[in-house]
Amino acid sequence: MTTAETACKSTPQSANLRIETLPFDKIPQQTRLFLNYLRDPIALRRFYPEAVRFHYEVTNRRERVLSNYKTDRGAVCSALEEMNRGWKASEKTLANISLLRDADCVAVVSGQQAGLFGGPLDTIYKALSAVKLANA
Repeated sequence: MTTAETACKSTPQSANLRIETLPFDKIPQQTRLFLNYLRDPIALRRFYPEAVRFHYEVTNRRERVLSNYKTDRGAVCSALEEMNRGWKASEKTLANISLLRDADCVAVVSGQQAGLFGGPLDTIYKALSAVKLANA
């Protein structure tokens, strides 16, 4: 798997960093399902019904996701608002939680788990990817 775009304006090469790639299939203990998903996520739609090959295809699924995946937005937003007020979140954060109450709003959610080559930097990459996807 390769990255076509970098999240930073500068490149690793301009920072005099050496870049090496290690394909996931060369890392021991990878599951066949994971490797197959990397090769062709569309072929695994029976497990991942909303799988897309490219991030920009997600917007084509917006209406279907909104109509098929119902949740109690009020309860979710009330819980988010209560937690974020407790953390003294910014007004911008609270405004975004308010936007989530709208029936036509779609949220991009990600998670983080420990793993080989993971850690704090992986968390930043995942967050940047979620932001980029949300802006698609």
